[in-house]
Amino acid sequence: MKRNILVLLMFLGSFSIAFAQNRVSGTVVDSESNPLVGVTVIIKGTQTGVTTDVNGQYSMNIAKNDILVYSFIGMIKQEITYNGQGKINVSMIPDNYDLEDVVVIGYGTSKKSDLTGSIASVKSDDLKNTKVGLAGNALQGMAAGVQVTQPSAKPGADASIVIRGKGSVNAGNSPLVIVDGIPSSLGDVATGDIESIEILKDASAASIYGNRGSNGVILITTKKGSAGKTRVSFNVQGGALNMMNKMDLMNSQQYYDLVTTSGQNYTWTTAELLQLSRGETTDWQNAVTQPGSFQNYNATVSGGNEKSTHFLGLDYYDQEGVVKNSWYNRLTLRYNNDSKLNDWINMGVRFNFMESKIKNINEESDELYGTMYSAISSQPTAPIYDTDGEYFDGFLNTKANPVAIVNLLDRTTQRTNMNGSFYIEFEPVEKLKIKTDNAGQMGFNVTNEYEDPRMGQHYSSEGVASISNSKNRYWQTENTITYENSFDVHKIKVMGGASASKSEYQHSLAQAKGIDPITKYYNLGGGSEYGPNNSYASASTLTSFYIRANYNYKERYLLTFTMRADGSSKFAPGHRWGYFPSLAAAWRITEEDFMKNFDKIDNLKLRISAGMLGNQSIGDYRYSALVSRGGENNNYVLNGNLYTGATYTSISNPNLTWEKSSQVDIALDYGFFKNHIAGSIEYYYKRSTDLLWSVILPLESGYQSSLTNVGILDNSGIELTINTVNVNTYNFQWTTSFNFTYNHNNVVELYDGKTDINKSIFIGHSLGEYYLLESDGIWQMNESSEAAIYNAQPGDRKIKDLTPDNQINSDDRTFCGQSTPKYYGGMSNTFKYKGLDLVVFINYAGGYYINNSMLRFFNSYNTWGNSSVDYYNNYWKEERPSNKYPAPRIGSSYSNGDGTNANLEDGTFIRIKNLELGYTLPHRWTDNIKATSIRGFISVQNLYTFTKYSGYDVEASQQSNTYPGARAFIGGVSINF
Repeated sequence: MKRNILVLLMFLGSFSIAFAQNRVSGTVVDSESNPLVGVTVIIKGTQTGVTTDVNGQYSMNIAKNDILVYSFIGMIKQEITYNGQGKINVSMIPDNYDLEDVVVIGYGTSKKSDLTGSIASVKSDDLKNTKVGLAGNALQGMAAGVQVTQPSAKPGADASIVIRGKGSVNAGNSPLVIVDGIPSSLGDVATGDIESIEILKDASAASIYGNRGSNGVILITTKKGSAGKTRVSFNVQGGALNMMNKMDLMNSQQYYDLVTTSGQNYTWTTAELLQLSRGETTDWQNAVTQPGSFQNYNATVSGGNEKSTHFLGLDYYDQEGVVKNSWYNRLTLRYNNDSKLNDWINMGVRFNFMESKIKNINEESDELYGTMYSAISSQPTAPIYDTDGEYFDGFLNTKANPVAIVNLLDRTTQRTNMNGSFYIEFEPVEKLKIKTDNAGQMGFNVTNEYEDPRMGQHYSSEGVASISNSKNRYWQTENTITYENSFDVHKIKVMGGASASKSEYQHSLAQAKGIDPITKYYNLGGGSEYGPNNSYASASTLTSFYIRANYNYKERYLLTFTMRADGSSKFAPGHRWGYFPSLAAAWRITEEDFMKNFDKIDNLKLRISAGMLGNQSIGDYRYSALVSRGGENNNYVLNGNLYTGATYTSISNPNLTWEKSSQVDIALDYGFFKNHIAGSIEYYYKRSTDLLWSVILPLESGYQSSLTNVGILDNSGIELTINTVNVNTYNFQWTTSFNFTYNHNNVVELYDGKTDINKSIFIGHSLGEYYLLESDGIWQMNESSEAAIYNAQPGDRKIKDLTPDNQINSDDRTFCGQSTPKYYGGMSNTFKYKGLDLVVFINYAGGYYINNSMLRFFNSYNTWGNSSVDYYNNYWKEERPSNKYPAPRIGSSYSNGDGTNANLEDGTFIRIKNLELGYTLPHRWTDNIKATSIRGFISVQNLYTFTKYSGYDVEASQQSNTYPGARAFIGGVSINF
């Protein structure tokens, strides 16, 4: 009887427990709404839990008020209290400082916790902030120490990237870009194909690339497949582009008044007088610009099994520029495959095909007569077409008709690039891996150009056509052996390798004159005159040996030693080999016993590194004496023979060798409150010596220049990165990422005891610092006697006499600020509420000045061009004694500000770079079409810029002829199956 009662009580107890339990289910996805497989879901304080399946779904029993804990490698842990919901769907937030996260380093990978060098990692999620533009633009504001600028806003223009300041004068400052192990260009890879970007900034991280690493290294890893169901993804986006910051210029009547007031002896053409009589004004900016457009289509298929995985990506990018007849399109095809042949042999292939076409206006190649420069400076009284229906060509100072340029100039460049690689990796014994990776690349460039004779007096009076061809071939072989093992509290990893590569380049140019507009460049043989025609070829080789050793003691003390030896054909015999060592150490303070009581500190790691890097970014054969074609009277001797019609242009340098860069880096990585606040702070110092400098030689030497190893240049700075999880609840998440960089650039030493080079580079100052006369307002009536001393009169621009000696000359110049930012960075805020997400991305820069060449029109009167309305309303006259703009007067010194700081503007800016609102459809809708996620979005790029700069685009201000920046309105949809 007692036994029966006990059984009954146990049954009732278990029934009551079961009754108290509820069933909850849901789906766990990443930030792109892709299902996450293997997410651990447990009840807090217990061992009860489940993991998500291949569709990211889970189901389990739970009691009310229990707390569910969701955890996954690379994601912020999330806790949700159960209040009776039937479904709990969770969107995981990436943990940018997850110590178990794996990052790519040179010739291998490493856990973030084991890093000793300075490496910034940008994941595919982070690249979505830039829609219009190439992959380089997507890095803007994303990583501390990485300055990304847009030299031109034209379609197809790639970004300029400088890591930790400019460290060279003549050998380039661009980092080495490696895509899946192959040196490449950022513009050749589709943003949608990128899995991650690692930026190697200090000597410890970059020294494995030796002679090419002094400007930093960017490693791009493209996506690959994973075992499981086949995944198909479609991403479509497009939108409209509108020109930003149109210049407010004078109309015809204002321009006529100004010319009359100035006393300029100008004979108005019949067409101009007719336009003036009608009260008509030609808005040249409107005439050459248009609403642009943008579209991007990306489709991927990935999947595989335990033996083999694959990824196939197809991307088409198309942009119609805001300047008429300027456009860019690109087609990219990528295939990646990784296979496991057996337990000890792996192999894989990588293949990428890219073809692009670009048609652009002639801003860079024809600076003073480019489209936008002409549109700004051309007189508004001039019509587009003359009275006979032909393009008006009566411009002052031989200006070209802007509309004729965009309609008649035909300049198109087609690029085709193919690269592929094959690797095979053996593991003959456990923990020892041998790998050979072999790659090849072939690139073709063809530029067809035709200048129509109707384009204007600046251009040829007869049609000129040309075809430029170039071909580049490259191959490399990388062979490594890696041993990794653990011994109690000790861990070691040693990698050694050898590589060889060769690059070959060929170029040819053919040109003909007297070509009609129908034939163009399709039949150069129909011309009346030929040349100049030329061709040349060059080649270079690189042989390298390298080793990297990592030691880990108790997960607390980390050491990394790296050494690379490079032999390059670019340098003189006997000076071709360079050796680039580095040593780095790290202390994981949080692993110490005394830190156990500090439960709010999750990560605290001190890093220090030092090493040497090199730079070989020069042309081939620069150590030899170079010969160029010259006049008939020029002679030179080669191999004992006398040749005429050519001369040496540079003297040989039998000692030419590497440009060297020594670096020191000290950093602290931190993470608090379960890494809800995480980041790093770093100090770096970089000294570049033996600079590859093209030294100008005295005329009596008979040579123009010599490339020599001279000079010292320093860069030092501070980098700060902060990532925070501000709110992380069931329905709402808010995360912030912020980075800041301060860089100080300083010229330490020049050559031959010089303190400056042509008054443009100075010891004790940064590269590109302005050295100009200082404008001091306008001479006023009560200063007429003083103005007369300087051959000026009231209304003229006043220049400070800094000597002082009662005259203005080059000795009165002074330093007026630097041309590169002292600080820069970015901040991203991401908000998520249920299916809605909002991203606000801001980038900024400051502490520098821009030489706005357009101000030579806007802040003065020019005898051959238009001016701004602001100048018309505020120039000096006796009854309106302005101190802002000089009077419209012929022959007034420094009236247009050339040679003075009058055309300098503060380049500091804060820009709302991207504002994006997205919505992910609920699974109950997407399940009906078997989709794992569907997300739509709308965004505005370049929404607003806070700046004092008055030009077209403060970020694209490096060219004096600036292609107008654009504000983009974009929409798109992403579908995943």
